[in-house]
Amino acid sequence: MAKNIILVPTNFSSRANIAYRQSINFAERTNGDVYLLNVIPQKGKKENLDLEIDVIHNQVLNLVEDYSDNLRRRIHTRIEYGPVNTTIIKVEKELKPDFMFIGSDAARNDHNRSVTLKLIDKVSCPLVVFAGRYDKDGCNRIVLPVDLTKETKQKVDLTLKIARIYGSKVYVVSATGSKDEKTLQQLDKRINDVKAIFDKLNIECETKILKSTQGVEAMANAVNDFADDIEASAIVIMTRQETKLQKFFVGSMATELIKKANVPIVCVSPKGLINK
Repeated sequence: MAKNIILVPTNFSSRANIAYRQSINFAERTNGDVYLLNVIPQKGKKENLDLEIDVIHNQVLNLVEDYSDNLRRRIHTRIEYGPVNTTIIKVEKELKPDFMFIGSDAARNDHNRSVTLKLIDKVSCPLVVFAGRYDKDGCNRIVLPVDLTKETKQKVDLTLKIARIYGSKVYVVSATGSKDEKTLQQLDKRINDVKAIFDKLNIECETKILKSTQGVEAMANAVNDFADDIEASAIVIMTRQETKLQKFFVGSMATELIKKANVPIVCVSPKGLINK
């Protein structure tokens, strides 16, 4: 198996620490290397910067020291100074990681664009967002929401990769507020077509149409509630469409899922999968 690179930006928050611990677990399973990145926010003056770097350096080393010598060989540390988002994106372009693991700062009632949501728009690699308090080893149940758009195959490909790594069971679901019989039949066919792909590869899979009221928030709630009910380990979503609906999808469905989810959200970028 080729070696994976996992980039983990950290601000030492509880969610960032969860993302870091889970990245180590993932690196063990994939022969991967973890790049732990802290960005010191750029300020008007660089007074006491050397002291701040020393403090950050010690915090980073403490995180590394938590692991055995064998695991420490997989962990690389990096401290940068500059605008947080711009610097993370710069490092992502340089390292070309296979995944980025990050603890979300997207608050449920915050209408401002967070660091996490801004990164989703910019990075090329799949981004695993730890939005809740999930901190369990492994990934035994994956929720894969699909709809009638053409981006489904890309989500399926990444879900297949993760399911093979962890031996996961996949739940292919579609949330809808539609009562139109033709639309429901199309969705049923779509989720069963996706299930057939997993069945062919002997990956355990179930399907379900999640009924909700109309609206993006209601559909996102239906997906999150289902994930909670089955004690899912992850939800795989596409962060933006390759259509005129692109802005709508990023600004609402992905945002709602990330803000409200209790389990990690695996964000797939069409641009990223095309360019890598």
